Amino acid sequence: MSIKSLKENVSTDDLLTVKTSLRLDEDDDDTLLKMLIKAARADVMGQVGEQIDDFYDNNEVFKSAVLVEVSHLYENRQAVSTQQTFEVPMVMYSLINSLKDDYRYKLSKQEKKGEESDG
Repeated sequence: MSIKSLKENVSTDDLLTVKTSLRLDEDDDDTLLKMLIKAARADVMGQVGEQIDDFYDNNEVFKSAVLVEVSHLYENRQAVSTQQTFEVPMVMYSLINSLKDDYRYKLSKQEKKGEESDG
């Protein structure tokens, strides 16, 4: 799935995965969940990179990072809280850093391959 498609579309399977994770049986929040999935994908991809179009295809770390972020956003969706702040779960940083490392490695391989074909 292309980066553009990931930002604009949510498959039924992806929605069901999120709903299962959140233990939701009803369809009441499907529109909200789709919006949160797209927002989480855009956030993760923005932090990692968007130059390798197929990098996120079948990437379980990416799917996990999106799932963690969607869960966090859904569970902490109140507009204002004067009582308590909700930090992003630490696992999110670990997943993002893992994705960044893998992304940089693949990008450098791609660039080297391009240099070899040019020269």
